[in-house]
Amino acid sequence: MGATFLIVATYAISQNKQSLVEVSKTRLSSPSPGIIDGDTIDFPNGRVRVVGIDAPDDDLPQLKAISSEALRGLALRDGGMDCSVSMFDYALRREKQCRTDPKSYGRLNLACRFPANKASVGATMVAQGYAVDYRIFSGGAYVELMQKAAAQRAGLWGVDYEGMRQLAVRRAQVPQGCSTGTIKK
Repeated sequence: MGATFLIVATYAISQNKQSLVEVSKTRLSSPSPGIIDGDTIDFPNGRVRVVGIDAPDDDLPQLKAISSEALRGLALRDGGMDCSVSMFDYALRREKQCRTDPKSYGRLNLACRFPANKASVGATMVAQGYAVDYRIFSGGAYVELMQKAAAQRAGLWGVDYEGMRQLAVRRAQVPQGCSTGTIKK
């Protein structure tokens, strides 16, 4: 049994390492990416989940539509989007974070920027009130931006304050499967 475990463990580690190497070389860019929602973008060669934020999903359809339209408008105004591991925002390294898999639900977990002004997509969406800080994956990088947006009732905070507050509270909690063993600095 010990030898079988060792073989399976070695295989799993090699597969994860291969996946990490593949993702680290990935750079997706488009002047007109497809916007799925406020934190998910389609490129001709892959789908991206913006690391460190969460925008409303199907449980809040009106807010999802508004958030998606806001991201679409920003991408159009600011020259599309560029996403890669190498653009990982320095702000996202402030506190401990849960390790994210390089891929989730068929999407690459990457940091993104707008080409025209090099602004962080995550920071922009949170600051304008169309997404919340996903604390366990952001390390709290966007908490202050989120608090300011909420206080000013910016973006979705002015449309459905309670819905956004509940989303922020859910995203401030440690998800199942993320323990101190999966936290990184």
